[in-house]
This record gives sequence, C-alpha cells and structure tokens, in this order.
Amino acid sequence: MTQNMQDLLQQARTDALSAAPPMRRDVDDFVSEGRKRRSKHRLLQGGAAATLTAAAVFAALTLPQALSSTPPPAPVGAAPAPLAYPEAQWTYSFSGFKTGDFTVTAPEHITPGYQELYVRHGSENENMYDGTSGAVAASSPLYSAAITVYRPGVFQPSKFAAGEHVTVNGRPGLYLANAMYIDSADLAPAPELAWQYTDGAWAVVSSVIGGRYNKADLLKLATGLTGAAATPATVAIKTTYTPAGYSLTSAGRTDDFPSGASYMAASLRLTKVQPSYASLTEPVDASTGHGPTVRIALYPTEFTDTSHRKAGSAAYCNSGNANLCFRMSADGKYLAEIHADGGANIPQGELLKTLDNLQFADPKQPSTWFPVTEAVPAR
Repeated sequence: MTQNMQDLLQQARTDALSAAPPMRRDVDDFVSEGRKRRSKHRLLQGGAAATLTAAAVFAALTLPQALSSTPPPAPVGAAPAPLAYPEAQWTYSFSGFKTGDFTVTAPEHITPGYQELYVRHGSENENMYDGTSGAVAASSPLYSAAITVYRPGVFQPSKFAAGEHVTVNGRPGLYLANAMYIDSADLAPAPELAWQYTDGAWAVVSSVIGGRYNKADLLKLATGLTGAAATPATVAIKTTYTPAGYSLTSAGRTDDFPSGASYMAASLRLTKVQPSYASLTEPVDASTGHGPTVRIALYPTEFTDTSHRKAGSAAYCNSGNANLCFRMSADGKYLAEIHADGGANIPQGELLKTLDNLQFADPKQPSTWFPVTEAVPAR
C-alpha cells in the first residue's frame, strides 16, 4: 500500500524531539489514504520511502547493494572502468563509491532509460518504532540524495536552462539551487546538478531533503561517479506467471517513484502501456499517468505489519483491498506483495496465481538472484 511519507517523516522527527515514537497504524488505513494522496508520493521523499505496503510507520530510502552501507572495493591494481552506459537494456555499469562523508550505493533501480544510485550522508538512519513500547523495532539508512544516470540521448536538460554553468571532470554541467527531483512531487525545491558524464549522455544528482546539500556537495558527488564493467541487473524474485498484457518497465532492490522503500528486498513493476523513456527531463513515475500497473515487491518481515505474517506458502489477499495480495517465503523471513493499480481491474485469482508462481532467491546473497530479463515471462 502507499502513503505520503513526507507527513510521516515530519511526524517522526517531531516525535523524536519529544521522545514520543510515532503510532503504529492499521494496514488498511494506509491503503485507503494512499489511494487519496498518491499525487504527493515520491521515492526520495525527505530521505523517506513512500511505500509502507504491509509495513509499520517507517521512513527511509533504499538499502545499499547486498544490505551493506559500504560499496565493495575495487580489485587492487584494477584500472577504473570508463563512464559508459551499456547498450543492452537491464544492465548496470556504474559502481558505488565513497567521497568525503558521503557513501553512494551501487545502482539499486533500473528502467529502459536510466539507472539510479542513492547517497547516504555520514551514518544517518531512519527508525521504525514499536507502537506499544516505543522501542526502535527496525532501522534503515537514510538516503538524502539520488544520482540518476541516463542512457545516451534520453535526457533533455530543459529545466536547467536557467542554471549556473559548472564543470564536472572537464565536462559541462548545470546547477540549480531550487529544483525538484520530480516536478509533480509535493515537496520544497532543493539543489540539483545535471552534467554530461560522457558525450551525449547526462546524469543528475538531486538533493532530496531541503537544506541538506549545497553546490559543493553535489559537485563532489558528480565528480565521484564511477564506471563499472557492464553487468546484467538481477533481482531476488521471479515469477513464471503474470496477468496477460503486462510487461516489465522497472526493477531493482527498490521500486520507482513513488513507491520505493529502503527496507525493500526486491521490486518488479509491470505496465500495460509502457512509459516513454525518451526526451526525459526527470525520472518517470510509472505508477501514475500510464494506465494500469502491477507491482510485485519483497520485504523483510521485520518491516511488515504483524497481521500479514501468515505462515505457509500459499498466497492470500488483503481483506480490505481486493487489489492487494501477499505471500510469505517458505522460511518466513520475507513477505512478497502484489498490488494492482491505475484501473487495472485484475481478478484476484490472477494476482494470487502470480504470487503462487513466485520464486525466491536469498536477498542477502546477490549471487543467487535472477537476471531481470528472466524475472517475468516475456511478452
């Protein structure tokens, strides 16, 4: 289910100051309110994820690769890979890195037009509180900036037309002190920097919490963008069945705007009408404005509402929302969810069949994950 995490994050911060943790809410309340307020959602919302789904009140963004806050080191003596976007779709080609107090994840999300990395400043975290005892029930890194690396020819820097000209590694860039990661998001503007990381190809680093980053910070992050050998994108789930007419539009450890969450272990989004990944001025919100959509997500159970921790491998649906169904992994450590939206009108039997045909890899062992190209049936 979705919910406006900007409000939740603000409440969490207010409560922290008064030593009173946020209250746990019923899962169906989030479903209902999320439908009404989805225009305010966003992936990188004040460092907060927009999707609570089966989760309790929590604010965070995307867990780094292999659930580690530190990117893997390059082999000793290895020459850095060039900054180049791979020709093949569903392929990563950038690396996590550290620069100053910032830790940047390896790519965590991919679409046909771009891939995204996320930025943590220092050791910032967001906490989920137990609604009864007030204790911290779970914690996740806070990611307060995003680096979106676009495929050559995809990005048009038109919204940076009035930006300040800067240079990044000898290449042209444009800086805006007040910009939006996604213009439709209901958030205060924040600094943003676009630059050509190679000929005809742009990347954008966006401060997604107002006041947290300045021009020098964004320049440091842009300068640090690191290439990697092209590697097929993988995901910790796959299904051998999906509703007819739906095809993959994005995948990764986290979902795209507005439904990503730091505690997610995997995400697959399918649409009937593929969004255009041409002439983009910002990342695509595949959940709105593109017709029916289906999202399959995987969460560690510690980040889910206890009412959904049902033992057994058979899928079941939410009693308050016919478009929302769940299935536990056999070991009980993860909860898979499928959500149909945008007027999909998919029979529950189709959603249940999709989940019953879902296969789980070990989210903590990326070597066991499935290629994104094999994660859903080809259409």
